[in-house]
Amino acid sequence: MKHYATYSRSDDCFSSNCPQVFIKGSGCHVTSDDGREFIDFGMALRSVILGYCNPIVDEAVKKAIDKGVCFTRSNPYEGELKELLKSIIPCAEEVKLGKNGSDVTHAAVKLARAYTGRNLVLIAEENPFISTADFFIGTTLVNDGIPRDETVRKYSYNNMNVNDRPYNASEADWNDNYISLEEYVGQHNIAAIILDPSTIDINREKLQYIRDLCDKYGIIMILDEVISGFRYGMGGVQGLFGVKPDLCTLGKAMGNGYAVSALCGRKELFDLGLRDKGNVFLLSGTYFSNTPDIAAAIACVRELQEVPEYIWETGQDFSDRLRVTIHSAKMSPYMQINDWMPCNPLIVYETYDDKFALLELKTLFDQEMVKQGILMPYIAISASHTKKEIQQTVDAAEYALSVCKKAIDSGNVKESLCGHCEKPVFRKV
Repeated sequence: MKHYATYSRSDDCFSSNCPQVFIKGSGCHVTSDDGREFIDFGMALRSVILGYCNPIVDEAVKKAIDKGVCFTRSNPYEGELKELLKSIIPCAEEVKLGKNGSDVTHAAVKLARAYTGRNLVLIAEENPFISTADFFIGTTLVNDGIPRDETVRKYSYNNMNVNDRPYNASEADWNDNYISLEEYVGQHNIAAIILDPSTIDINREKLQYIRDLCDKYGIIMILDEVISGFRYGMGGVQGLFGVKPDLCTLGKAMGNGYAVSALCGRKELFDLGLRDKGNVFLLSGTYFSNTPDIAAAIACVRELQEVPEYIWETGQDFSDRLRVTIHSAKMSPYMQINDWMPCNPLIVYETYDDKFALLELKTLFDQEMVKQGILMPYIAISASHTKKEIQQTVDAAEYALSVCKKAIDSGNVKESLCGHCEKPVFRKV
């Protein structure tokens, strides 16, 4: 069966032996079109937090379908989900629904610019993806078709500094002239500072530092909690650390795979979308109020109450065991487990010599895991991952790591690949 996926679902983001098409999922197991079954840790780009075909969510969807999926005006599911989110998300004085994370993150930037009357937006350079909107894609290597006057700069969350170069700067424009984040925002009119806490070593001190800077200079703080929302806790990172942003975005885990997202935040910002108080065309789409997706989100969020704690415990157990396995295989100099947030563990690849490229090693590890029925492009623990699946995965990793170590020692990592080497999503070729 031919597939047509692009970007993060494309062939070159996976090892050559990974199936292109999956036709069925149940819990944390998926079946490919050629009949192979896998334990899945990708979980539909981290969106399926309860497990595939969760009966409670799917039953809610079926009931909604029976009443009609799309209406000329609103439906009761919208109000129910909005009020539910207001009761859970600390910053949610108001809520607007969308279909995916890019919808609501783009809307957050529009609100910030309209409210402050400023244009410049700061994005953490450690965040690999924020939105498909111009303001973010213009900062990547695939920026054709985007106006070159986009007012965006990148700051470093790790170092809390800024290199003031254009977002589409050529290599000739690069420099090492970094200044502190506070010095930079003091010299420029910043509309918003955006942060996705799921891909960094997030902690309360740095989060509060950004909050304080935003308060001091009248900047809108936007937390992109599309990944961290509900996974890090029912209230997301803001609930975990007690630091409220002005705006936050939600998605992924909120719908267990159904297409639904949300923009939450201060009411006075949302009022700019009202005809009598502002001139912001915030969010609109024919299918934004589709009942099946919103019904799925209501059922999922209600079912999630005990799930974050389980994911934290399971993620910690998995990280600990995988770390021991990596050490036993003498692969610690090349691979590490970063579990600063056990609910969202990351495999980090490193190299101390020129024998192999990092992506070649990652591809080899992924390839050997696929051979043993494990699909793990990254680690997204779900409520459906039990001790049995964790044990199977650790056993598979033990073998895969032995293959990687042997290839490193013999200097033929690249030659051990059964096909192409994986590539990053954002690249020129």
